[in-house]
Amino acid sequence: MSTVRVNIQPHMLAWALDSTGLPEAELEKRFPKLPQWRSGESRPTLPQARKLAKLARIPFGRLLLDEPTGERVGVTDFRTVGNRAMGNVSADLRETIRASQNRLAWYADFAAEEGIAPPAMYASATVGNDPAEAAERTREHLGIERGKPLPGSDKVAELAAAMEDDGILVARNSIVGNTTSRRLSVGEFRGFTIEDGGYVLVFVNTADAKTAQLFSLAHELGHVVLGRTGISDHSEHAEVERWCNRFAAALIAPAEAVERLYTDADLLDSVTRLSQRFGLSREAMLWRLVELGFTSREEAANVVGLLKAGPTDQCESGGAPPFHVLVRSRVGGRFFDTVTHAWSHGQITERDAARYLGASSYASLSKLAAVQHGKAV
Repeated sequence: MSTVRVNIQPHMLAWALDSTGLPEAELEKRFPKLPQWRSGESRPTLPQARKLAKLARIPFGRLLLDEPTGERVGVTDFRTVGNRAMGNVSADLRETIRASQNRLAWYADFAAEEGIAPPAMYASATVGNDPAEAAERTREHLGIERGKPLPGSDKVAELAAAMEDDGILVARNSIVGNTTSRRLSVGEFRGFTIEDGGYVLVFVNTADAKTAQLFSLAHELGHVVLGRTGISDHSEHAEVERWCNRFAAALIAPAEAVERLYTDADLLDSVTRLSQRFGLSREAMLWRLVELGFTSREEAANVVGLLKAGPTDQCESGGAPPFHVLVRSRVGGRFFDTVTHAWSHGQITERDAARYLGASSYASLSKLAAVQHGKAV
């Protein structure tokens, strides 16, 4: 019996391979005949084609089309490790962005119909404005006390709650949806911001250290204030990212608060103490002191290696919280409450509500809705 081989158009093959998000070396390990496929000397077998579709997370039939459908998501302004511009986007990140876009699209339509205004902070500043002044106005708008560190022991949750109270959707997750086997890569991205009709969703990758999550959340808030979402022009990347980084530092550690709490003691001791007080990493706190003139760039360069050699900020660990707590964090409290309220009032179908919240059954959805309304589950 002859082997069944699949005829895939060259540009469709390239698109599917790119959609896997895997490096070339890994692709060739999984598909040893890949060079021959690219050159047209050979074609993949049916099992190989199905395997490729699965890796690319696209329906098998899509491989056989003449043109790609379910287009790639444009992403150019993401904050990555080292603030590098992103290249190819993995299937996990692409799916996360698409799910976020779908949630925001529903919320924007629902909010507009209900007369819920978009967040007033959106596009309230430009890159020509001083980021520290914009950060101070933002703190005031969010009700954060002037000249003090962000409140609470969990500053990420506190800032997220303040943003959501102002109408911004904030999602925090380290995996794709509720699939624990598909972890999001910090090396690929730390956060993104999307917008629909003035309504905004901010996503923070919680696979990162807690201090990095706080900075990412504040950084993405900078994108909101600028009205420059995660999907924007390449030409603006460096300027906007630098502005958002300065905005984030000023929002988390305002000059007035740093000046009041700084003591002219050993630099390493000061950095460690202040980083714990403000919720920044020690390295970020060091460069904030440089920016504010408390130490020189040369002195900072001499000690930054010691900071990196010392204890590093770790991601959170421990037992998993209840499922409804995880879901609220993963989709955002404001979105969670809006969907469960809409479902309980017949304003959204059971199927759509379950899909948006990642509920696998009616019973699971009912439990989530009951928690939102304060009922026992």
